[in-house]
Amino acid sequence: MGDHILQSGNFEVSGGHTLHWQLWGKKDGIPVVCLHGGPGAGFQDSHKSVFDPERHTVLLFDQRGCGKSKPYGSTKENTTPNLVADTCKLMDHVGFETAHIAGGSWGSALSLIFAIAHPERTRSLLIWSVFLIRPFENAWVNEGGPRNLFPDEWKRFISNVPADVPKDSDSIMRFYQEKIFSDDEEIASKYALEWTLWEECLITITYNPDTLEAEVREDPNAVSIARLELYYFLNGCFVPENHILNSISKIQHIRCQVVQGRFDMCTPAVSAHDLRDAYGDKLSLKVVNSGHLRSDPEMAPALQRAASSFE
Repeated sequence: MGDHILQSGNFEVSGGHTLHWQLWGKKDGIPVVCLHGGPGAGFQDSHKSVFDPERHTVLLFDQRGCGKSKPYGSTKENTTPNLVADTCKLMDHVGFETAHIAGGSWGSALSLIFAIAHPERTRSLLIWSVFLIRPFENAWVNEGGPRNLFPDEWKRFISNVPADVPKDSDSIMRFYQEKIFSDDEEIASKYALEWTLWEECLITITYNPDTLEAEVREDPNAVSIARLELYYFLNGCFVPENHILNSISKIQHIRCQVVQGRFDMCTPAVSAHDLRDAYGDKLSLKVVNSGHLRSDPEMAPALQRAASSFE
């Protein structure tokens, strides 16, 4: 998909951060901003598969501390309000007065938060694998909500946590954070592997434990991504509790398309349903027989169909 790159560069923002960005698709096409997941993951070429290079002009960028943005892995002045401000500045930089805002998982939360802050710049929303930054969503993962479906994986994850550490979500995350932020690279890598393996087993319906562990062990970014995730999650992603649903009246006039995997074990479908119930008639929810990933067989075409409706 590299032949449809229109522009790319590095953009300086506050706190000493420089963001890597790319404009892809059709010159002067329908403007779209695609916000990646994580927090910490960075954008990938596979994000582009959702969109049509003959119709859409898509802005993608690595959020602070992610991907090719510098300094890599930095938590300095790295908050959700910073990311919202960065999105506005990059939209200005590429000439987007308004745009369709798209994102999945953490990107779904960031898309909704951006729209709440800037409804005047949001043409519509397309989100998937919905995450609403509610405490129970983190508790579902960290306290073993899916443990009966992944019993061995859960035992491995929780066995690393000492008996004297409380087994609530925040305490488990603080334990892993202490280890993953260790100056000892061996300790940081060991616990980043364990943190990542538990999360990753929940996101795909084609889970293969042997190949997954090999992939995570070979990933040079695993420690930095785990650090950013824990930093954000332990700070409530830097928004008030239940901020999205409590602020939904600000965006109920904006069309919102949601695609949710019925078998998503990472961000369970209840959040997409709760968002639909709060949002009103302008939101359409499509539940598909998929997991968390936008590449899952029924998820990918559903997202492409939704994006094709952008005007």
